[in-house]
Amino acid sequence: MRAFLAILCLLGFATAPAPAAEAAARPLVVTSFTVIADWVQVLAGKEVEMVNLVPSRSETHGFQLSVRHARDLRRASLIVGMSPSLEPWLEAWAKTNDRPHRLIWLFDERPGPRDGHDLCADPHAWTNPDEVKKMVRLLATRLGQIVPAKKTEHAFGEYVKEIDRVDKELRKLFAALPAERRSLVTQHANLGHFAENYGLRVARTILASSSAEAADLSARHFSELLTLIRREGIRVIVTDAGQSDAFARRLAEDAGLPSPLALSFEYLEPAGLPGDSWAGMMLHNGRRLHEALSRR
Repeated sequence: MRAFLAILCLLGFATAPAPAAEAAARPLVVTSFTVIADWVQVLAGKEVEMVNLVPSRSETHGFQLSVRHARDLRRASLIVGMSPSLEPWLEAWAKTNDRPHRLIWLFDERPGPRDGHDLCADPHAWTNPDEVKKMVRLLATRLGQIVPAKKTEHAFGEYVKEIDRVDKELRKLFAALPAERRSLVTQHANLGHFAENYGLRVARTILASSSAEAADLSARHFSELLTLIRREGIRVIVTDAGQSDAFARRLAEDAGLPSPLALSFEYLEPAGLPGDSWAGMMLHNGRRLHEALSRR
């Protein structure tokens, strides 16, 4: 009898599905950075295994892939990036490793018709809810090819309501601002989409590059920015949280302005903190920007 029970136990262990095997059976989706990871989680949830490349509070533009990242990318069923200009390292990897067919760009601003998006040199399109709906629509369609489409479609419909809720609140906030309080200077060109959507104006950027990485700027550029700020009565300088703001601080001091406002539109915060989802990030940063424009 003991021998018989032992055989049954062995058979049970042999035939019972292993949790690791079940997890491995799910399609792997690799996302370039936290905003896209949030959207994949909303649309597909536990239907997919997910790996995100650029972590929270990290610079996306100049990111470098590790050996582990490359291994995950090679086994991915779907790779999702924002834009070739934002993540050139991802485009280079896909071409080198013959994976362009598994990579989708949610906002491809290269010349030519691209899923109805407005062409723009600024790849930070996730700050405009109208563009977000287009991108999430594209993402839901592609995810529906590797997981049950019925689930992704339902999740998409519900998420559009969330996007509209965020947009409605921010529009109401910024609509009350007088015209003379709608201009700002930013660290780099990352708020063009946001400003256009909410009737704001980015008078100029400190850095010419789309990257937020620090750079030594000329005395002439400093002087031009200072003159612009004084002439137009600009009261708010926006920097990127986590990036060097030495130049912006010096500019604010010489212009007699409050310290630069550090915002985190570039990424989502770690779980549990304000701004740990796309909706939370937009509302948290949008409210802080509105408060600065209103009071300074």
